[in-house]
Amino acid sequence: MSPNLLKFYHGTDVYSALDILNNGLNAQRLLALQKQPVQLGTGWYTSFEPEVAWFFASLAPGGEGVGCTVIEMLLSVEDFNYLLEKRDARIESIANVKFAAEQVCFYLSAFEFLNQRAEFKPYQEES
Repeated sequence: MSPNLLKFYHGTDVYSALDILNNGLNAQRLLALQKQPVQLGTGWYTSFEPEVAWFFASLAPGGEGVGCTVIEMLLSVEDFNYLLEKRDARIESIANVKFAAEQVCFYLSAFEFLNQRAEFKPYQEES
């Protein structure tokens, strides 16, 4: 992987993962699933660590009976910094969990940019 690329991990149900992989991020679908208040507001939540994404995948709404999975998003450092500067993305520590980790929230205003600039793919453990 290029040192100029960052990996983000998102845990979700299988159907949502397939939708993201095939169609990109969709604000209406996210709003339909994200009904409970979330720490940083409405957005697409990722982590820099796949284990954290797996934890949240197990809690994903819509995952009952269909299973959960993790997808990767690759984004250049330059593009990520651009989104942070525009406040279309935010990094924070995760609250109310028994482990220490950071989350990255990409707000709805970043979806079009991400769909054009990021690469979404199924997560595969590195050997």
